[in-house]
Amino acid sequence: MKNVLLLLSVVFSSLFSTVSLAQTAKRISKDDALAIAQKQFVGKDVDYYILSNSTSAVWNIFVDAEPMKGWQHDCYVLTIPKATTTDINTIRPRKVLRKMPPKEDYAPLLVKNRYGSNAKSKPQVRKAASSNGSNEVAQRTYAIILSGGVNKNSNYERYWNDCSFIYQTLVNKYSIPKGNIYPIMSDGDNPAADMRSISGGYKSQPLDLDNDGVDEIKLAATKANVKNTLGTLANKLNKDDHLFIFVIDHGGTDDYNTNSYICLWNYESLYDYELATMLEPFTSKFVNVNVVLGQCFSGGFNDNLKKVGCVVASASTGSESSWACSDIPYDEFVYQWTCAVNEATHRNVSVKSDADKNGRVTMDEAFIYAKDKDRVSAEHPMYTSTPISVGEDLAFTHLAPAVDLYMKDNPEDTGKEPNLTTNEFWKSPSIWVRNQEDGIYEHQNPEYSSDHRVAFVNVRVYNRGKEDFNGEGKWILIYWVQASTGITQKAWKGRELYENKWQTGGVLEACPIDEKIEAGKYKDFSMDWKLPYMLREYPEGNFHFCLLAKIMDTPYDDGYSPEKSYFDLKGSNDQVQKNVTIIRKKDTEKFFNVYVRNTSTLDKAYTLELIPQTEADATLYQRAKVEMSMSPKIYDAWERGGLKSQDIELVSPQSNAPNLRKVKFASPQSKIQNILLKGDEFDIVQLKFDFNKYTFDGATYTYDLVQKDEKGNVIGGETFVVESPVLTLKPIEGPVVTTKPFKDGLLQLKVNNSSDFNSLKWIDGKGETLGNKESINVSPRINGNDYTVVAMTNDGEIATQSISLENLYGIQSISTANDNIVVKLKEAAPDNASVEVKNITDGIAQVSCQISAGANVVNFDGSNLSKGVYVVCYIVNSTVVDQQKIRIE
Repeated sequence: MKNVLLLLSVVFSSLFSTVSLAQTAKRISKDDALAIAQKQFVGKDVDYYILSNSTSAVWNIFVDAEPMKGWQHDCYVLTIPKATTTDINTIRPRKVLRKMPPKEDYAPLLVKNRYGSNAKSKPQVRKAASSNGSNEVAQRTYAIILSGGVNKNSNYERYWNDCSFIYQTLVNKYSIPKGNIYPIMSDGDNPAADMRSISGGYKSQPLDLDNDGVDEIKLAATKANVKNTLGTLANKLNKDDHLFIFVIDHGGTDDYNTNSYICLWNYESLYDYELATMLEPFTSKFVNVNVVLGQCFSGGFNDNLKKVGCVVASASTGSESSWACSDIPYDEFVYQWTCAVNEATHRNVSVKSDADKNGRVTMDEAFIYAKDKDRVSAEHPMYTSTPISVGEDLAFTHLAPAVDLYMKDNPEDTGKEPNLTTNEFWKSPSIWVRNQEDGIYEHQNPEYSSDHRVAFVNVRVYNRGKEDFNGEGKWILIYWVQASTGITQKAWKGRELYENKWQTGGVLEACPIDEKIEAGKYKDFSMDWKLPYMLREYPEGNFHFCLLAKIMDTPYDDGYSPEKSYFDLKGSNDQVQKNVTIIRKKDTEKFFNVYVRNTSTLDKAYTLELIPQTEADATLYQRAKVEMSMSPKIYDAWERGGLKSQDIELVSPQSNAPNLRKVKFASPQSKIQNILLKGDEFDIVQLKFDFNKYTFDGATYTYDLVQKDEKGNVIGGETFVVESPVLTLKPIEGPVVTTKPFKDGLLQLKVNNSSDFNSLKWIDGKGETLGNKESINVSPRINGNDYTVVAMTNDGEIATQSISLENLYGIQSISTANDNIVVKLKEAAPDNASVEVKNITDGIAQVSCQISAGANVVNFDGSNLSKGVYVVCYIVNSTVVDQQKIRIE
């Protein structure tokens, strides 16, 4: 009996304990679970969802830790009990890190409204007036719009917005036929829910991408559909056609570098190497393949898509996620890229993406715009174009050609039209002259002589296209004009005459481009140039030439009509110009002719600037005097403009050549301004680089004589490459004084071995040139009696010698003893010599005494001079040759 009572006591005790525990357990609500989850992500921008697989015992909460990134990225599933006997604030949920969201359905628990009133901001691309799909480029453009989505949890509504925006841009702005566009998106036209809406719920994606009442989406984003669609298009597209592939949604990577894939519907993947293989039928026949990748790790595709004819723009590197816009429901990079090609936002606000303003947005311009406008600092877009010309040329209004022959305006020129890498379009490295057909790639001045009447013009032609040029159907035409800054079509065409007599330009016989030029390579072509006849008529004229090369489809020049445009050097990659004059060191004492033209039929004002190419070139002014002589016509035009200038010194008319007015450029900032030329007016200026300081080490200086209009726009220019003379150890026998003073007081200075040199130049102490004969006559003066002779060899080497006449002529001594003033001269006096004694205070002559010719001593009475300081002046031909002070006690 006692045992029974004991058993009953234990049973009742246990029952009472169980009831007591049940009464003390605390229930955890959904809100409680959210609060617990939030404590795990304090200060983080995350979104919370409740998973449908939550049980009666636990809450399963999905946390998107980086909601503005595309997948894959960090996310978590938190498991939280629905009841606890402990303090709710101490609960630590089980936390599982993932890279992709769970497959189960989930509903919003706490999702931040990031877009506000922009949440429903759908694209509305305005239909272009010409949007009828009839133009050839539109007909030859085909597009695949691919958005995989993975599943309805990951297929965000913003991806649909991205696809709608690009679809409307293709159809409404560029008139691409709808039949040429293949949307391949999530589950296709399946009516089941396949999209997570911006509000957080599920819905089926709209099938009408442009709001015209017709469904465009039919194909699900499966690998089979992508492959089959590309297979269909491979049979449709031909050389130079445009295949555009636009990818958005999620991406993954195997190595966070170059092995990336696109996430397709229902967890399929399309790897980079697989897409590259699918595109081979297009690249093999030189189709333009244009791929825009917006998914995470998209840059991992770029290396695989370096196929000939491919241009690829990726939202991120192979190790980065791509990001959504922070303010509108679109993806950052592809949104900016689509704005670029649309030239407007999704709300039709204009954007400036046509950087070169040539009327079309190319793929490199679209990428540059999108990259520059990308607001996500963690996103680093990537770009690849093979060759570079595809991205530079391809647009939705322009097809990049398979073969594109071009010549370079400057070394950086890639052939993109227009060339924005230089304003100095007259320095083409693709055209050069040789006096012998020697194959050397270095420009020379053409040189004419009786036994050398032909020079050779060489042209380097590049093929920037995808396909080899076969050597048929193209010719090079060469035009020449005498050295000029601004040049008109009339001059290039040989229809302009100088002084109604001399032809200033002309054209050479066409040269066929008859050799194969591989894609990405170049070939050189050489043409005989029978030098212009003015070189025969005026060999001393020092003429130089500008050259223009033009690639043509026909072997003849197309005539001349003033109303027609024949040349577009800045806008066309098949035209180049060379205006380069090489001033060899042996020619630095010559003036070089340049024509300055009004390139308009209306009166215009121009500025001439002489601009050093580098800072080192600017040091030329420390070694040389830079002068320009202007013809009367050019000087009169400058005078009409008020003789405006900067750092220009007028040279006295006495030192000018007949009919020419000379000025000196005083600094690298010198410019002659407001030259008011009449319509079509032109004439000559002459430029000279006159060296006066020499070293044993030679240097080369490059200067551009640039002509600008009133607005500062460059009209043209002539480049001068100036070689400095160098010193030689060859001696000069002189200068020496060869005679006693002539009867008028002049002395002769002479070089005795002048036949050893090609030229001589005499310079006074101020740097002024006095003559170029073997001897000169000079008059000794009170100062400035230093003279230098500069002798140049045939090779442009320089020898110099100087003399100071102050040591030879003038007053030797003065004696003032016993009121008698005796002046002794260093040399016998010439005719018209005298001595004057002047008061040092007022300069008034107190005593004047004529000196007999041949005398070297003069003696005169000084008794009338009061005490003080005086100046004794030795004067010849009214010029003070020497003077000394004396004191009378």
